[in-house]
Amino acid sequence: MRRWAMGAAALAGTTAVVSVVAAVTSHGGATAGGTTVALAGATADGSREAIVTLVTGDRVHIVTGPGGRRLVRTELGAGRKNVAFYRQTRAGEVSVIPSDAAPLITAGRVDPALFNVTRLLKAGYGDASRRDIPLIIAGTPVHRAAAPPGTTATRPLAALNGTAVTARKDRTASMWASLTGGGRTLASGGGRTLASGVGHVWLDGKVHTTLDKSVTRIGAPTAWKAGYTGKGVTVGLLDSGIDATHPDLTGAVAAEHDFTGSGDVKDHNGHGTHVASIITGDGVADPRYRGVAPDARLVVGKVLDADGQGSFSTVIAGMDWIAQQHVGVVNASLGSWISSDGTDPISAAVDALTARTGTLFVVGAGNDGQDRSVSVPGLATSALTVGAADAEDGVAGFSSRGPRMGDGAIKPDVTAPGVDITAARAAGTSAGTPVDDHYTTMSGTSMAAPHAAGAAALLLQQHPGWTPAQVKSALMTTAAPKPGVSVFAQGAGRIDVGRAVSAQVLADQGSVSFDLSRGAATRSVRFRNEGGTPVRLDLALRMLGPDGASAPSGMFAVSPATLDVPAGGTAEATVTADPAKGITGSYSGALTASRGGEETLHLAVGGVREAASREIRLTGVDRAGKPAGTTMETLPWASLTDLATGEQVETYTSGNGVAARVPAGRYSLNAVVPTGDADLALFSYPELTVGDHDVTITADARRARRVGARVDSRTAVRAGIDEIGITEQVAGTPLSFGVAVSGTTGLSALPTPKVTGHPYGFYHVANLAEPEGRRAYHLQRLVQERVPSRLDYRVRDTRLAAVDSVYHSDRPLTGRRETIALVPGVAFGAGYGEYPVRLPGRRTEFYTASPTLRWYRGLAGSSDGQGFTSTGTAPSTSRPGATTHHWNVAALGTVGTGIRKAKNSPLIFGALPFVTADALDEASDPMTVRTSVMRNDESLGSADSTRVAVTTPPGEARYTVRSTAERAASWTGLGTRSWTEWTFPYTPTMAALEEPPLFAARVDGAFDQNNRAPAGSPFALTLRITDGRVLNPGPLPHLTHATVEASYDDGATWRPAKVTATGDDRWKATLIHPAGPDGYVSLRIRLADGAGTSLKQTVIRAYGLGPN
Repeated sequence: MRRWAMGAAALAGTTAVVSVVAAVTSHGGATAGGTTVALAGATADGSREAIVTLVTGDRVHIVTGPGGRRLVRTELGAGRKNVAFYRQTRAGEVSVIPSDAAPLITAGRVDPALFNVTRLLKAGYGDASRRDIPLIIAGTPVHRAAAPPGTTATRPLAALNGTAVTARKDRTASMWASLTGGGRTLASGGGRTLASGVGHVWLDGKVHTTLDKSVTRIGAPTAWKAGYTGKGVTVGLLDSGIDATHPDLTGAVAAEHDFTGSGDVKDHNGHGTHVASIITGDGVADPRYRGVAPDARLVVGKVLDADGQGSFSTVIAGMDWIAQQHVGVVNASLGSWISSDGTDPISAAVDALTARTGTLFVVGAGNDGQDRSVSVPGLATSALTVGAADAEDGVAGFSSRGPRMGDGAIKPDVTAPGVDITAARAAGTSAGTPVDDHYTTMSGTSMAAPHAAGAAALLLQQHPGWTPAQVKSALMTTAAPKPGVSVFAQGAGRIDVGRAVSAQVLADQGSVSFDLSRGAATRSVRFRNEGGTPVRLDLALRMLGPDGASAPSGMFAVSPATLDVPAGGTAEATVTADPAKGITGSYSGALTASRGGEETLHLAVGGVREAASREIRLTGVDRAGKPAGTTMETLPWASLTDLATGEQVETYTSGNGVAARVPAGRYSLNAVVPTGDADLALFSYPELTVGDHDVTITADARRARRVGARVDSRTAVRAGIDEIGITEQVAGTPLSFGVAVSGTTGLSALPTPKVTGHPYGFYHVANLAEPEGRRAYHLQRLVQERVPSRLDYRVRDTRLAAVDSVYHSDRPLTGRRETIALVPGVAFGAGYGEYPVRLPGRRTEFYTASPTLRWYRGLAGSSDGQGFTSTGTAPSTSRPGATTHHWNVAALGTVGTGIRKAKNSPLIFGALPFVTADALDEASDPMTVRTSVMRNDESLGSADSTRVAVTTPPGEARYTVRSTAERAASWTGLGTRSWTEWTFPYTPTMAALEEPPLFAARVDGAFDQNNRAPAGSPFALTLRITDGRVLNPGPLPHLTHATVEASYDDGATWRPAKVTATGDDRWKATLIHPAGPDGYVSLRIRLADGAGTSLKQTVIRAYGLGPN
């Protein structure tokens, strides 16, 4: 079975990074109080890291760091050990694939969509959005799949012999173990398979919504004159419901059922009503907008909600129900971001129901507009898939094109009018461009599909005994193709139902597809004569090649040239293809059948020829000399890149190795091979030439050399995750491939010769810490042009950057230090150093001293699970010598941020209260907080959150952002209340990643490790301004006025401080603290530039007082 994927591909396509994490124990970690701590650092919109729990129970954390840099770490699920993770990114999306799921994905048994973290977050499956994972558990042909332990069944799915379920995220690890045969892993030497009776596991993904002149264009009036108006035919409608009170649809609904849980089938979106009236609207409100089959009845299944959204299982349940209502045709103007080869769950359900019930499903092709972008379920073989035609019968720019992934089959099948279609408007909705109270205008393949569904209803009235294949073929073979347009864009062409109802000779199929990469092939085409007299057909095959010229002579042929079809009988012709006579590319054309020199019907013919290929095959040998890959989970994992294009080549399992078929050329092959002793070895073949013969490579772990870094400390051990890998620049695309390990798992690599053909490098990241907590090490090594021969090396403390790290806290607590190496060329960071630290406390942390190797450093702390505060530093390099860094240091303040994530989207303002004086801070605790935004004294919005999204009108205005917060945290006595107000002139740009000019007032002082200043003596504070813009920092306002006041009674009374300017946007404030220890100091700050920009900030208990 071929694998299907998300978007262009989930496991194939251009890859920016592949990394593997092999963990012996969970490295997500918890503090002594049991609170899992997050990677430090604020995202661009002020939100904390995003977390996604996978179906395996493992958790993936993604943080957007300074400058938009995204950082990823993976945390093993409860009870899971000895599992590797493969991390892939492409086109800005990241997939994290556990090793025990990878072979099941390759075999097509488990859905790769379950591991595309970017898409899962975008679709609302992140942990912040929901506590469960929706799944479709499909059975086998002889077994019905039941809900696995740890899941809740939501609905049976008879079409798949399975069940839709939800799996609680806190139970997914145990659910995965039961679902995959008992939890055998790398250590136990077993390979996972799906449990008995389970055929597939899919994400229950989301689907969405994808006449006056148009009905005439498809020949409907001709069919009406012949007496065919859809009378006696019932059409199924799967959509957002219907407004059955619309004048054009009165009495049209024969049956209805809601699958969304809304309790009715009323259309609150408008899409379903529009589609329904294209099929069967009778034009009472305006005769110009009469539908294609005005006398057909409707059976309505509401599967999309008021937002036009639904799930796979909802649609499949709706299809199953509607197919049992004795309908001849079903319209499904919906689609998904899933792309497929037709084996996805919803397409599979279409094919199964068509075969079982004799129902034709008519589906919109989708509105992506790209090649190979037809969406599900339009990729189902039996579906009539409809693209959108414009007013000149050309293919609309937005209409999705084929061919189908995998076999290169022709999709869409036909086109129909889909641009500026006016049809019924549901009451109370405003979808599209309203014409009046009764009608609205929309565009899309959603509008094209119901034209074809209505046409099918007319044919079923004429031929009530026809099969779905006969109806589909009749509409395809009588369609009107647009000259010069590929069959992979228009199928057989724009439908013409007037011609279809008058046809005497038809074919049993509407198209002929060839997978030219598989060699010469023959297809049979059967013609049927519905008339009472014999017919002689002249057959001709006209094909165009990739260059637009005629295909080479003899590459395609039809036989015989003349075919006699008896009255009421059939006759067959043969179409052959010989790809050896052609060049690489796609071929498009038609088989025409003419009678007396006039075309009677035609079949779309197409094929795709890939370049001649050879096999590259890689097998592994472990350190004992035995073959690796004797179980599914010990198979090598490989990444193969075409050096000419930079494209990732899909690999597949072959025996106990991995393989790929490729044309002659030069490739880069990187692989990870288990060594047989719980270690992992990296093998790189950066300039591999493939010629006229297959290539076989043996990756022998006995030749790989161990990788490691030795330091001066004799007690330091691995702290977190170490990583080795390859960075490459191929055809202008940065790529990386890495393997990362934790616990005691070792790493090794095979040295390479010097690489001169393209930029290439080897990197190593190591993290170590002493158990007693005095020293920690964070090391990076980047070697250009080769994997070096010396991989185990020694580093002296005197050659490193030594950072005296001082950890502050007013109360004892345990924190977690987190470090990620930002290796040049490695997306999402490399390695992950983590170890516990006690606050207050102190330790020396060593870093590789380099002007090009950067680090992201973070601290997260908590005590009893009530909350945490986290701080992080901007990515920075380290220089030799000693420096000091203070963590979690007073005084507390509020940081303002903001971003517009997409063009013309709402602007998100954020205010982060109770942050410390570190460079990039974030605080999150149980607190009462409110954020509001004003424009010229008019409210734009407010929220009981640290963030608020508002719509910003055009033009310059005075903006005011206010934040109030209050908390009572058991882990700190600081920061009980805060009030902050920013006022500034601003002109929104409406551009993506726009950031308003917010800033923060940072207050520093000589505080002790308990965040206290001495009581009873003068004390100097330093006040400075920092930019709140993360992605695009800009000029700060030139503030000329500053006042600072202090309170020693939690804001009841205030005393002014002496403030002196010390430079641009910097001041010194001198306070005289009262005598008596154990008090607190609150601060009230006012800053202004005299031109409309100001900051007012009050923090109750910004720092503490201690002994003098």
